[in-house]
Amino acid sequence: MHHSELKYYFDGEELNFSTIPERYDEIYLRLSRQGARVLALGHRSLGVLSNQQLREQYPTRNSVECNLDFCGFVVLSCPLKPDSKAMIRELRHSSHHLTMITGDNPLTACHVAKELHFTRKTLLVLTEPSHDSEEWKWESVNKDTSLPIQPASVRNLTREYDLCVTGEGLIYLNNLPVAFLNAIMPHVKVFARVSPKQKEQVVIKLNNLGFVTLMCGDGTNDVAALKHAHVGVALLTGVAAKRVEKQHQENTTTIPAVVQPPAVATAAVPQPVLTSAESAKRDREQTKKRLEELYKQMDETEQTIVRLGDASIAAPFTSRTSTIQCVCHIIKQGRCTLVTTLQMFKILALNALILAYSLSVLYLDGIKFSDGQHTLQGLLLAGCFLFISRSKPLKTLARERPLPNIFNFYTLISVLGQFAVHLTALIYVVNEAHKRIPPKNEEFADLEAEFSPNLVNSTVYIMSITLQIATFAVNYQGYPFMESLRSNKPLLYSILFSFTLVLCLIFNLIPQLTEQFQIVLMPDDMRLIVFYVVMGDVILAYAIDRVLAFFLGQAKLKQY
Repeated sequence: MHHSELKYYFDGEELNFSTIPERYDEIYLRLSRQGARVLALGHRSLGVLSNQQLREQYPTRNSVECNLDFCGFVVLSCPLKPDSKAMIRELRHSSHHLTMITGDNPLTACHVAKELHFTRKTLLVLTEPSHDSEEWKWESVNKDTSLPIQPASVRNLTREYDLCVTGEGLIYLNNLPVAFLNAIMPHVKVFARVSPKQKEQVVIKLNNLGFVTLMCGDGTNDVAALKHAHVGVALLTGVAAKRVEKQHQENTTTIPAVVQPPAVATAAVPQPVLTSAESAKRDREQTKKRLEELYKQMDETEQTIVRLGDASIAAPFTSRTSTIQCVCHIIKQGRCTLVTTLQMFKILALNALILAYSLSVLYLDGIKFSDGQHTLQGLLLAGCFLFISRSKPLKTLARERPLPNIFNFYTLISVLGQFAVHLTALIYVVNEAHKRIPPKNEEFADLEAEFSPNLVNSTVYIMSITLQIATFAVNYQGYPFMESLRSNKPLLYSILFSFTLVLCLIFNLIPQLTEQFQIVLMPDDMRLIVFYVVMGDVILAYAIDRVLAFFLGQAKLKQY
């Protein structure tokens, strides 16, 4: 039996070749720097040997894969996906640090990083000792720049250059002082020729340095890194993505076929004569049956996607496409959710403070809100809460970053400042209402007595409901993290409807409505006082919040 060993060697590895051409290094480096994946092909004739003889003479793999005859290079071109540049540009624009972790050759990885604009600086690759040098060093891709691994100033190194570290280089760096590794780690834009375990180590190291990491990968070798990242995103492999796309194309092409009119029968085959109603009914049944089969096929496809590989099990998110567009979607949704939570906290805090003061004022006067007034107030606030929680993120990521939590100077100062304005407005209006009603005769009010509206009750109720609705308009974040108030039509219409209803109650524009909610008629001067105070309160609260948001309302990108 004649045996021959045909083996691919990655990235121009020539140690197992008996002889190599003179221009081996030159051609290999030129192709790698152009972004191609280069494999060296070797061949060795082992003669006529049986399987037993082969195992006895060559017990290890290294004993077989040596003294190979060089056959040539296999050059693989891996073009970038159409939307990769746009997605990377959007991520860079949105104030994020980007790092590539790959098992490919460092020269190829550096070329891809430059194409995707991961960095605009010169990339230095950590190069292991060669025949000419006994020390590790930082070397540019074109070998026109060479620096010692530990320069005199790390700050100058990282200011002028971005770094690329290989798996072997990462092992060597772990033996150096930890302070040096921590200093250069955030500036490493490319980790090349790394093992799955080293991918995990890189993510853990970045986590320990205080970064919030998002990792996306599509293979088993990314499982550990996906598991340890704060956000893991599993991408479909190319085969699975094509399968889903093909299934989608088949589905879209077969749907129109079921709604076509039945074919005309030939004279040789008699066909029953159907009325137009019966024909339409039969077509509807066939369409319904076909759609049910189509939905069943789509469900089976979705179940297949979930079981595509280990990456989708380890990562909390799984994308149905092989592009990184899903990363931008996750960040958009995350920012929108975070901003919504922050503004909901502010609104709830302000509404609670306003309602607490309003009820305390009424309690001291032996007055309360009627059931109808409570019902109207609850319905208006519930509508605003519903529509503010359904806000959608913008289509593009903004450069600004939202605040990471509710306990910050902007939120606390804004709530206190707005409440000070609301409290001043409430106190002023209550005092004006007290001036226009006769003084109380009894020393202690009867809190169990039947509800009887008066000017204080009506004034406090109108001010309370107006200020609570105003908190939604003032504290709605909108741009740049989610759609603006003008774009959020349901919330906008809900706020406008609430303010219109309040104006009707103040100026008695709809007497039946005023009577229904037991609002007493106000004197003309009191109506103007309430209207002007409400307008001034809203404008001043809005100004306070926006000024504070300009100076304190944005998080800063973590610097290193």
